Amino acid sequence: MPQYSSTQPTTHPVNTSFKGSADVHTNNLIGLSIISFPIVLLLGIITYKKYRTAVFRRQVATLEKIWLMNVQNNTYRQD
Repeated sequence: MPQYSSTQPTTHPVNTSFKGSADVHTNNLIGLSIISFPIVLLLGIITYKKYRTAVFRRQVATLEKIWLMNVQNNTYRQD
């Protein structure tokens, strides 16, 4: 099969500056999302762990106060 090709210039100018600009903005947005998602996820995990630690310490303090209470007088022991 013979292959025919033409090297004539096109008569319609193609303006790709708008398309390229949109691609750059899309690529920047995707890049920012890729970088920021793990950072936000890591900060969320760290914040949740600190919150759970604070709740646990508060529960321990409450249980220690209950343990030190004198049941008959409903007061704290003064050892």
